[in-house]
This record gives sequence, C-alpha cells and structure tokens, in this order.
Amino acid sequence: MSEKHEVKDGVVEIYNQLIDIVGLEHTRKIYEYFKGQQITFPMRFYKSEYIGQEVKQQYDGTNLKELARKYGYTERHIRELLRRAK
Repeated sequence: MSEKHEVKDGVVEIYNQLIDIVGLEHTRKIYEYFKGQQITFPMRFYKSEYIGQEVKQQYDGTNLKELARKYGYTERHIRELLRRAK
C-alpha cells in the first residue's frame, strides 16, 4: 500500500479531496498554513476590474450576450463593467 493511500484512509474527507486535486505534499502545506481557519472561496475567480478590462478588449458592439455567458455575468452587469472601464 502506498503512503498516499495509507494517509488518505486516516485524514478528514476535505483533505482527501485536496489530496486528489493537488497531491499529498501540497495538501500538507495548505494544512500547515491554514489549519484552524475557516476558508470561504468567492464564487468569482477574477476581480471585476480585470473582467471589465477583458470585456472592453473583446466587446465588438454585438457580442454582449456571448461575453455575459463566457464570464458568467448578466448582460446588465457586463454593460456596467464596460461603462466603468471607459
């Protein structure tokens, strides 16, 4: 039995999931750095300012719906990001 398999049998489920995603050593580093803390990941990976700049570069006047779908925002929000990016 490998060390990874032996360790996975003994750790809390969230760490098993992390081991599957990033590997045992990275999971240990994450654990050491954040242990005891409760972490919530935002729904969005990128900042609105970044998305605004990306949308500004890609907007051709006709692709609002496509950009909204691509970045997971409403068309209204994409319009607002474009307005702010000017």
